Order: sequence, then C-alpha cells, then structure tokens
Amino acid sequence: MKTESIKAEILKNVTPLWLKTPNTLYSLRVVLPQFDNPVGLFFEWNKIGRATHSQAIASYPAEQAEQVLQAVEELKTEHGLTVMISK
Repeated sequence: MKTESIKAEILKNVTPLWLKTPNTLYSLRVVLPQFDNPVGLFFEWNKIGRATHSQAIASYPAEQAEQVLQAVEELKTEHGLTVMISK
C-alpha cells in the first residue's frame, strides 16, 4: 500500500471523530509492532479534566511500518494533528 493511500484511509477514518469541539484534545496514537504484530492506529480524544477515549481506526502489517510513519508525519504537518508514537 502506498503512503498516499494510507494517508487517505487514516484521514477518512479520523474525520467523523475529529469534531473540533472546544476544550477537547485530539491525538493520533501509533503503536509500533514488536516481533510480528501489526502496526495499530488509534484516535484519542478527551475533554480537559475528563478521561481519554480511544478508538482503533486502522491496523497495518509490520512490513508497512515505515510507510505508516511517513503518512502520519504528513498528516501531522498538513492538518496539525497531535501524534504520539508508542513502541
């Protein structure tokens, strides 16, 4: 899968959740694989002072980890989305 198609798929899944309401923090968490596990993408949001809500939005094979990271970095610069990378 190419970086552009990964980026489009992530944006398509995030758009309905990213409501841009006041006093709400939004972020995209990328969980990198250990061993042969897939790369997981989660969209997280929380009102200030409240618990964080997290929803899985995509999963990609471990072989595509570099392409996913590149797509996420492009989304970060184009849309101003906060990105957290976990190992």
